[in-house]
Amino acid sequence: MKKIAILVDLELKGTAGGHVKFWERISYSIRNLNLGVSITIFFLGKKVQKKKIGKHITFCIIKPTLSSEILIPFGVDADSTDLFPINLKLLFILKDFDLIHSTDQLFSMATTATIASRVWKIPLTTSLHTDTPSYTEYYVKKIFKKFPNFFFYFFIEKLKLHKKIQNNQKKKLRNYLKYCEEAMINDHISIKSLEFPESLKKKISKLSRGVNKAIFYKKKVSKEKVLRKYNIQKNEKILFFCGRIHELKGAVFLSEVHNILKKNNVKVVSILAGQDIHGEKCLEKGGDKIRLIGHVEESQVADLYNICDLFVFPSKYEIGPQVVLEAKACGAICLVSPSGGGKRIKKNGVDGIIIDDYAPNVWAKNIIKILGDRKKTVFMKRKILKEFKPLSWEDVFNKYFLCKWNKIIK
Repeated sequence: MKKIAILVDLELKGTAGGHVKFWERISYSIRNLNLGVSITIFFLGKKVQKKKIGKHITFCIIKPTLSSEILIPFGVDADSTDLFPINLKLLFILKDFDLIHSTDQLFSMATTATIASRVWKIPLTTSLHTDTPSYTEYYVKKIFKKFPNFFFYFFIEKLKLHKKIQNNQKKKLRNYLKYCEEAMINDHISIKSLEFPESLKKKISKLSRGVNKAIFYKKKVSKEKVLRKYNIQKNEKILFFCGRIHELKGAVFLSEVHNILKKNNVKVVSILAGQDIHGEKCLEKGGDKIRLIGHVEESQVADLYNICDLFVFPSKYEIGPQVVLEAKACGAICLVSPSGGGKRIKKNGVDGIIIDDYAPNVWAKNIIKILGDRKKTVFMKRKILKEFKPLSWEDVFNKYFLCKWNKIIK
């Protein structure tokens, strides 16, 4: 049986982001199938361990050589990766595999994969899950804000160091594809923004995400029970946000929007679900009608998608957010930015609302408008439920990965 290694250079934990969750969800959806191949998924973790989760699927946890957690004091609170150039132990483990698939192109596991591929002539494929260059730009600026103003002025405003590092990562990403048989990228907008030359575009195919249809669907939910649970009045509108409660994801921005709505006498409660990073900032901006509910089970998230008046996800740094897919599967109307959740909206004003202007007052005006137009909201919800047909995670694996890997191996 052919052996495939999948490299996820991030820590496997309950609060991990969408990149890790992508592979977890695929793995559990196919765990009992006869795949015809053996798959080992390598994650980072605090201690080395192996976990067999299915017939031919194993999770292998390895320790990072130089964890990015060392940057936490500088305000870098992203999911931790390995900053060391290569992982020597992993390099020799990969020798026994028939195909290697990396899920990033910039860090330790990705570099290790290219070396293993070239030394032992093992086919290499890759998939892009995170807009790392944009995240890097944000964190470089954040780091320099901790230094005296002169440093920020000289390195950021004058030398544009954050832009140079971002562009360097884009270049490194493009170069990485030269070593790959095929690259799967989440949407055409990313392909365009990364400026791939024609010679590389032939290697690139579109990649989609799946939805757990047993959890995320339109269903009857006791709204009264939810209102009691979160201390919400019947006449209050519910705005729902799901994701890391972080300014990068737009959680703080939403709280500013929420505050404007309150000042306009809109009776509204904003429920924010997810890992609490900037929850205190949200409460400062939005006040007592902000509900921070932390990390909750997917079934509870599905209930909130079903009963919320609007799902508001302002994040600007997204490849193609999973939460928007799940919200649409439950019939929720999504308000999103064009460079974030807008990638999941086919027609603005029909299956979601894309707001171009990233200003809290503009978002507040749009929310007031849509909440006051019952005819429009009923039309949109019906349209979404009728036309949105998400793939299952098993479909995603078979369509975008397994069939291509089998061709390459053969």
